[in-house]
Amino acid sequence: MPWMKHLADALTGSRLILSAALAVLGTVSGSGALEAGAAMVLAAWTTDALDGPLARRSGCSQTWIGRIDLPIDVLLALALLHLMRSAGMTPPFVAVAYVLGWALILWRCGGLTKPLGAAFQGPVYVWFTACLLARGMFIGRMMLVWVATYAAIAWRRLLFRDIPDFLRGVRRAAGEILSGAPTE
Repeated sequence: MPWMKHLADALTGSRLILSAALAVLGTVSGSGALEAGAAMVLAAWTTDALDGPLARRSGCSQTWIGRIDLPIDVLLALALLHLMRSAGMTPPFVAVAYVLGWALILWRCGGLTKPLGAAFQGPVYVWFTACLLARGMFIGRMMLVWVATYAAIAWRRLLFRDIPDFLRGVRRAAGEILSGAPTE
């Protein structure tokens, strides 16, 4: 069904817009934008949870926007890291070291893969949520509720596909980094 594919692509594209908005918000508002930034992240997580299943159910071939889904997800995490730095949640040198460290990892491993993308994003989202909770912000609890709800809905896919794929990918990347040669 082509309409499902168009909807999936629109959801993916909306994350690109949310990433840009999050970066602008961080530049303009800093710590005054934490709730709005968290709401944008929740919206982005929701679009990410929906676009893949819709695209697969459509039966249509992957489009260019579907091929850049993972880079868009990483861009969102980068925009959030910028907001966190602007809001004083992360010192500038930590944010820069994190990005440079990951640039080195991605270069060493031959580029962005789904497991490495998840490994890059995860700490950013965990730290952001932890900082919101430490500040007693309700939206931080909402982020935990979102994650718990998603895990309850998608537990089978997470347990039997996503987590094993993630662990295999991280193991492969670690082998490449430590051995100096790509592993298969």
